[in-house]
Amino acid sequence: MRRLVIVVEYLGKNYQGWQAQQHKNTICDVLTEAMQKVLCHDVMLFVSGRTDLGVNALRQYAHFDTDSTISTMGLCMGVNTKLPPDISVKECYEVPSNFDARFSVEAKTYLYKIYISPTPSPMRHFTHAQLYFPLDIDKMKQASQYIIGEHDFKAFMARGGHAKTTVRTVYDIDIKQVDDEVHFEVTGNGFLYNMVRIIVGTLVKVGQGKIPPQQVKEMIEQKRRALGGKTMEPQGLYLKSVKYQQKFLQYLQPVKKDKKG
Repeated sequence: MRRLVIVVEYLGKNYQGWQAQQHKNTICDVLTEAMQKVLCHDVMLFVSGRTDLGVNALRQYAHFDTDSTISTMGLCMGVNTKLPPDISVKECYEVPSNFDARFSVEAKTYLYKIYISPTPSPMRHFTHAQLYFPLDIDKMKQASQYIIGEHDFKAFMARGGHAKTTVRTVYDIDIKQVDDEVHFEVTGNGFLYNMVRIIVGTLVKVGQGKIPPQQVKEMIEQKRRALGGKTMEPQGLYLKSVKYQQKFLQYLQPVKKDKKG
């Protein structure tokens, strides 16, 4: 039996999130069906973390076990012929049996994209959130420093979350202006339900001058969701990357071919 891990890119607008759900169109369901057609056996996917309705992924990881002898590239090529154009298996690697796409994770980075314009951008309607006025980047960076570190992030969890503990560690928040866009990258050891979208919504409220940066500190200390900003729309959110434990990194790299002549 082999354990394989796939790296998946997808646009989430047509799906009810990652997690398989009865009578609902999900990334997991569509991907599993395509893989079963290629492998000719049942497939159970274990993902690095579920993404919600409408959320995108640049590098989502999932592992599964198979007794097939198909090559990793053969799997990618075969499965992609069975997938719609908004889902793609970008890479596949063979990993040790103790690798777990979820429990071997050390950190995840999410990217959130906003474009600033008084008029809509049809090309970015399903991939960005829109705001009408510029944001104060410096104030948002100041506010973000209160979020970095290990905290009880109860105030940053939406209703419906069922985490056993609301303590998480945010390692870094990078905020930058890219032409008419503002990009937020949030890296942490794990995230609560809608946590990244609430972080961005709160920083946006700071950037709009509606709350002072230090109110973010009060929000965390008082565990009061009402002190923050709104939960941002899902289409602007991407799972950008997943960092795995050092002992597995050698298996998650493309095979380098020797140069000849």
